[in-house]
Amino acid sequence: MLPKIKSLIQLILFLLIVTISLKAQPSRLGAQTVEFTVYAADKGKMIPNMADNINVWNYRQEWMGPRDKEYAGYFREKLPFVKYVQFMMAAGGNEERDLFKKPLDRSVTDDYDFTPLIEACRNVVAQGLIPHLKIGNVPLKYCTEPKISQSFGVNLLPPDSYATWHRYVYELGNALVREFGKSKVQNWRFGVLTEYENKDWFSVGDDPLATRTAYFKLYDYTVDALQKSVGKNICVGGHSMTVSDGLWDERDFITHCARGKNYCTGKKGTRLCYLASSYYDPIPGKTAEKTLPECIDHLRKHAEKEGLKNLIYGIDEGRILQGTDRKDLDPRAIGNTWQAAYDARMFETMIDYDIDYFSQWKFTSEGIWGGVPSVSLHTANLFYTISGNKRLRTENITSQLMPQQTEASNTGCVAAIDKRGCKLFLLFYAYSNSVFEQGDRTISCRINDLPQNIRQVEVTCTLINDDSNFFDEWERDQKEQGMTDNDFGWSKSSYVTTIPTLKSRKYIDYFKSRETFYTQCATLKQSPSFILPVENGKGLLTFSIPIHGVALYEIEIKK
Repeated sequence: MLPKIKSLIQLILFLLIVTISLKAQPSRLGAQTVEFTVYAADKGKMIPNMADNINVWNYRQEWMGPRDKEYAGYFREKLPFVKYVQFMMAAGGNEERDLFKKPLDRSVTDDYDFTPLIEACRNVVAQGLIPHLKIGNVPLKYCTEPKISQSFGVNLLPPDSYATWHRYVYELGNALVREFGKSKVQNWRFGVLTEYENKDWFSVGDDPLATRTAYFKLYDYTVDALQKSVGKNICVGGHSMTVSDGLWDERDFITHCARGKNYCTGKKGTRLCYLASSYYDPIPGKTAEKTLPECIDHLRKHAEKEGLKNLIYGIDEGRILQGTDRKDLDPRAIGNTWQAAYDARMFETMIDYDIDYFSQWKFTSEGIWGGVPSVSLHTANLFYTISGNKRLRTENITSQLMPQQTEASNTGCVAAIDKRGCKLFLLFYAYSNSVFEQGDRTISCRINDLPQNIRQVEVTCTLINDDSNFFDEWERDQKEQGMTDNDFGWSKSSYVTTIPTLKSRKYIDYFKSRETFYTQCATLKQSPSFILPVENGKGLLTFSIPIHGVALYEIEIKK
């Protein structure tokens, strides 16, 4: 659909479906209506910015080069919600990643070359962001016979000498401090390995006890080296699988940090500031065996049992492994508008269970830099809009009365109000387990506890639906161009359109030739403002939302 026609249709539909009635009673509404009540005076905790992390698989490809000039201010303009950039395997693990002048020369162990990592971190800092460095993958030359993981292409083994590893990390910390200053680097985050109990990342002969002990040593020596070079109060933690069983119990690591003997210092315990998990649903509409809250609760309960309070809890990678075609997704999310409602429901769950962040992989058709915005980007931006405000008590009336009603249980509302009480935010989503379900849901939202002296409020709406997504046009073009499954290295449901998702340069060039058009199709639009009457501190908002849609209503309260 052409952008101008789409915009006109969107406006017409919006004006038709938004109806406002103070007299209407919930019992008069249709059976498919989902009813909410928002209490504008019942404030809760502040809503965090849950999308403030992104993952980077290969920082040399994605973050090196003159990005500070070519993309000046890019994140502030396009991805303002991002605060931390996670570099996986930041300090080595194979010939390409090891930070030495001669990575394969075992006759010398201190020919350090930290230039690539420093250059990439310089670009992160230039964007106003904070590096989060995952280190712990041991360089090849530090093992007599390194073993490369078939899954991730990095060395699985611990170092032959932990003292040599300690010196490596210590000098890395010193190099970062010289470049960026101690006060800045002390605000960075550091992690020791990715999924530390995953034998495909770190293993000593697949022996649970030997691997666990080796990781404890690796963690203790790494933390001590960072504390000596960067500062005692560094933010450091561990990232486990948790969503599925590992080679050993991740809770043992928590116990070790709380009261185990430190292998480096000989003292009790090791510094621990955050605990992260992976979370992957297998395919769209099917959830993992452990839910997202269960993954974090598994870690949090044990940490608190061990006396570790006020830790940061987050998801360091995840969302959805495969598309509807059962091929791996790049970037672990689909391009269909369904993903918007999935993300919105996920963010609401995180607010409900005090989960601090969910680190996502990519946001545009190019990954991060440039490209066409995805609905994942739109959803993250809408939640960023309401972050920093106090959450309001919200009741799903229909779900309370009819808990088995699918429409009610899959429809959500997150409400918030700013510090001055002058702006109200109502974010709605209409989720479905089926990517292919179509239709609309009617929502009735009664707003209570508005100021008694006002008679009306001004309302605008930003809607994420197919008219703010390029992917439906891209799927249509795939058919017209005769693309088949064989033209895709990763799932066709992926919204990243570079190699390896698209295998042919021909089709990548075709997408690029249409990028301006797709970008117009993906533009997120705000409706014209309208007036909502208020009587005795109450207002009633009734509207329809497309299934898979996300809508943010912003209500100006002029006292």
